Amino acid sequence: MDTCIESCLNAIQFQNSFIHARLEVIPLFSSQDHSPEYLTLGQAMLHNRLLVTEVSKTGAVPELKVVNKGKIPILLLDGEELAGAKQNRVLNTSILVPGESELVIPVSCTEHGRWTYSSPVFHDSRVMMDYKIRARKMASVSMSRKHRACHASDQMGIWEDIEEMAKKAKVSSPTGAMKDVFESSNHAMDEYLAAFPLQPGQQGVLVYMDGRPAGMEFLSRPEAYARTHDKLMRSYVMEALIDDEIQQFSKDKVQQPKEFLQRVASCTRDAYPAVGLGTEHRFGGTDLVGSALLHEGVVVHLACFTVEFGADPDMVGRMASFRARRSSHKAGRERNPNKEYSDVW
Repeated sequence: MDTCIESCLNAIQFQNSFIHARLEVIPLFSSQDHSPEYLTLGQAMLHNRLLVTEVSKTGAVPELKVVNKGKIPILLLDGEELAGAKQNRVLNTSILVPGESELVIPVSCTEHGRWTYSSPVFHDSRVMMDYKIRARKMASVSMSRKHRACHASDQMGIWEDIEEMAKKAKVSSPTGAMKDVFESSNHAMDEYLAAFPLQPGQQGVLVYMDGRPAGMEFLSRPEAYARTHDKLMRSYVMEALIDDEIQQFSKDKVQQPKEFLQRVASCTRDAYPAVGLGTEHRFGGTDLVGSALLHEGVVVHLACFTVEFGADPDMVGRMASFRARRSSHKAGRERNPNKEYSDVW
């Protein structure tokens, strides 16, 4: 793995964990330099620095247009959702949008039952995709990046996962919107969030579910992490609320935080030019999938998840590919007859 990523992982420090119900949350800190400077999605939109629209009047499902109206770069996180325009979308990769620039960014649909304008522009939905769905999306995008030089996701698989999430949460959304499922669970989530308070100087989180590592998130700047803490935590809390298959692990199989980071550091990886600033690294190993965005020698954002397939990212991708092929164009048209669909594999 890249030496910058290894250095980042080695510099991560832990404090006491917080435990509530099925989740254990370990705050992450770092002694490394916090540069470069950037704004978060919510922060940039609050100050009218970021404009997000469809790529054209007719729109294109897998792409959006972003305009950074300020001089400071803006960080968009893999898994963050944008709401509005013709349908809600989620970021397929982390992107550092340069100052005073315009980019076309890769996204996936999270609202399969709408393809009409609800607003001319997008806003921050304040939702981060459920971590298990995000992990599967990350695996399929990694396969596309490796074999097709693009950021295409398993779109049919994402729709199926959102439908299953809504079913487990007992939520009916008229447009199949992921956002509706999260908003219906806000009250239940509050108790969890109160148990996992943001710590001064915190830059990330390592989350265990039922005693097993579920995933980790790390940002280079504490102030950036502080603005995304609640959003990130909700992506894990959602799964804890709806997944009724509680798994029991023997104590000798419980992986300690340092061991988990060592596993991440030992993953194989591929590096590519990022959509915006920096370099995009995609990595994986047995039961792990992750990505990191590097700029100016600093890991700006790193995310890694355990996956259920018990295989490397190639196997995960092949399984996602099979699921995508299994879902036909006819099924897509039944969801939304006004859209045009194409295979993602």
